[in-house]
Amino acid sequence: MPKRETTPRAMHAGRLSSGGVSMIVLTGPSGSGKSTLAKRLAAAGWMHLDGDQLAKSLYKPKSALMRSLVRAFGSRVLGKQGFLDAHALGEIVFSSPARMRALNRLVHPRFLAALRKEIRKARLSGRALVADVPVYYELGAPNLGLPVVLVQAPLKLRVARLKAAGLTARRAALRARSLRFGPAERAQADCVIDGSRTPARSWADLQRFLRAA
Repeated sequence: MPKRETTPRAMHAGRLSSGGVSMIVLTGPSGSGKSTLAKRLAAAGWMHLDGDQLAKSLYKPKSALMRSLVRAFGSRVLGKQGFLDAHALGEIVFSSPARMRALNRLVHPRFLAALRKEIRKARLSGRALVADVPVYYELGAPNLGLPVVLVQAPLKLRVARLKAAGLTARRAALRARSLRFGPAERAQADCVIDGSRTPARSWADLQRFLRAA
């Protein structure tokens, strides 16, 4: 069963109506099943704010961020026409906690500002929103005024899922280990969903939380 520890403030801010929660932050490690749940919500009419796509939108050619990345990690992170080569950057940072921290210091302030802006726009539009943000805890677990749903699954299962999705064994392992979600993160979440269950069971757990919160 999912865990619920939603604070009154988060519950109020995440509601668009009296029929339960209609705005959430969805987070979890790669391969946990988080994106599957986000897609189910999108199919049900929720606005899907894809954190990975939002982050990619920040990497504009010749921008201050791109210049900072080249200074920090070298010109190999540049792809065609000055766009980011995400594969090259991943090879550099996923295997090194120090380089990952350096990347986060450059990207996270900009990403958080963009995330807050998109949440404000969704709230003003009156639409239900799932903010799919894998790096939520790396951002410092900021108060976004929304309940936080954490999806977890064992490492071995997550690696297997990533390999099945087309990643090499090495890249699957690096991706699966790139974000850490331990007891501290579980304690901060408003709802923890076991992503090792079938997609239908995970979806049912999420639906129960949304109705009850």
